[in-house]
Amino acid sequence: MNLPPEICAKICEELGQKDRVTLCRTSRLFRDQAQRLIYRTVDLRRCTARALRSWCLAVTRHSELAERVYALSLGLPYDLASSSDVGKVARALSRCLNIKELSIHPENSGPFGASWESGGSAIQGWLVTKCPFRLTKFSHSYFKNTFLSEFWTPQSDIRVLAIPTCSQKFPCYDDQLPDLIALEVGDVRSLPIGRALQRIQLRWSRDTAQQLPGLSDLGRYSATLTTLNIVQNRMSQQMSTLQIFDRVVHGLPGLLHFGITEFTGPKEYINIADRFSEPSPLTALAKFTGLETFVIYTKTITGFEDFTLDHVYELDDHLSIQEFGLAIMEACPTLRRADVGARIFPTSSSGTWYESYHTRRELTCTATRTSIGGAVAFNYGTHFDFNAVAKFWDT
Repeated sequence: MNLPPEICAKICEELGQKDRVTLCRTSRLFRDQAQRLIYRTVDLRRCTARALRSWCLAVTRHSELAERVYALSLGLPYDLASSSDVGKVARALSRCLNIKELSIHPENSGPFGASWESGGSAIQGWLVTKCPFRLTKFSHSYFKNTFLSEFWTPQSDIRVLAIPTCSQKFPCYDDQLPDLIALEVGDVRSLPIGRALQRIQLRWSRDTAQQLPGLSDLGRYSATLTTLNIVQNRMSQQMSTLQIFDRVVHGLPGLLHFGITEFTGPKEYINIADRFSEPSPLTALAKFTGLETFVIYTKTITGFEDFTLDHVYELDDHLSIQEFGLAIMEACPTLRRADVGARIFPTSSSGTWYESYHTRRELTCTATRTSIGGAVAFNYGTHFDFNAVAKFWDT
């Protein structure tokens, strides 16, 4: 059977990554098109050491495969330098001439990379400093930023940069990264003054109450900033979402996209005693003048209390989450989309609440409308993917 390459390509585009790998191994007819997609976007964040070595060997030996890599995500062990794999990784990266999006985080660090407490300690910055690629997006919580000083100058095309472990001075000089428009750091004080940033993502790992005053400083970016996301290690009763919203809307009333969520590791446990309800942020949300999208994903908040209406927006199933989503859309008429998500605790046979990695449930509701004042439609989900619905990583 002979099929035109464009038909083979279309078939491969409809398949998942695992099916493409199988097709690549079993059919010469589809191999080229399957490899084109397999090697374009490569995710090795949770792979075995053997799988990492296999990929490194493939792109080192076959330049045509290396040149197809456009986006690469790596999860590396901190003891990489003491193993023979460090040379394999270095050679593989040096062969990938056309990478535009690169993510390097410690192994098993979750969707937002490592926090400042557990990340940013590797000193092998030379793994990337001499590579020929020119990135547009770079995310890392693996290296110490002081060991990347030679990396920044040639990477003048970077527009999106995520360094969540950076809680000190921004590591680049003013003449480096001239095209930077989106930046993630671990502290407001790490944001560079004088940059025309359009998107900011704050990754709070420490006591969040200490971060609240710094939100007032975001007003200096009001002329250009369209997107703000806040990723907390854990929402805290010491600083409610209402307080956060009040600070943000005071300095950035014209914000277009706003998101807030909690970071937890892949197997982090949450104690029921740490969960709480808090005042509704709807009054502050209503003060935004042009907000188009809003995301709130919580793992510790059980509900929002509206004292004006003497009502509690519980977050315990899809219908109650939908109710809060509708309230958000009504409070802020400029919104086109609101994503609300909550972690739900199961009930044990004894009637008590508990939480573990194997029993947790994440429920989401997306509220959308096509025009101001138009009808609101709802869609439901069972998994948090903040990076997909927030606007920080948009092209």
